[in-house]
Amino acid sequence: MSYESQSYLTVIRNVDRGLKTRSSIIKALKEGHTTIRGISEATGIRYQTILRHLRNMEKEGVVTRRPGKPYKWSLTGKGQQNVLRFT
Repeated sequence: MSYESQSYLTVIRNVDRGLKTRSSIIKALKEGHTTIRGISEATGIRYQTILRHLRNMEKEGVVTRRPGKPYKWSLTGKGQQNVLRFT
C-alpha cells in the first residue's frame, strides 16, 4: 500500500499501521466523507481510532473541523507534500 503524503506527522511516531490508517482516512475525506461516522463506514475503521487520528492530524493543521454536531472534517492542504510535485 502506498501512503498519502499528508499521513506523515511530526507530533507522533509514524509507524506502518498508523500511516495506513491515516492514509485511509485521508482518502475517505477526499471522497467526500466528512463525518467520523461516514469515514468509519467507508473505511471499516473504528470510530475511536478515527477520532484519535483526526485529532493528531488537526494538531498539525492537516485537517480542520467545522463546529456543530456532528463535526464535519476536511483537509486543509497542509502537511507533507509529495516530492514529485517539486521536480
